[in-house]
Amino acid sequence: MLVNGRPMDRDLIQELVRLKLKTNRLPHGSAVGIRETGRLSSNGRHCDACEEGISPNQKAVLVMVSLERMSVFFHADCYEVWEAERLALADQDLDDFSSSSTPSLDT
Repeated sequence: MLVNGRPMDRDLIQELVRLKLKTNRLPHGSAVGIRETGRLSSNGRHCDACEEGISPNQKAVLVMVSLERMSVFFHADCYEVWEAERLALADQDLDDFSSSSTPSLDT
């Protein structure tokens, strides 16, 4: 994918999305509604993941998120990164919770 005429650096986007998830600048909840927007409706909007503008010739995704009751706007590829990182963070949180709540056998 090109962002503003340059290839998207997926590793950089992943780091940015992780940081935004950890600082609650991107939602953690699952998408309850996903709509790919038309070319004209995304013109001039900025991606909530990478913060780059979304041009009329790029696919964009509008996502409604359940827990936070909010919507976010992504490049289509940035949406995929957010979804993967959100799920990975949820799995990590679950693993951390499970290991900390396991009773000790030490007496």
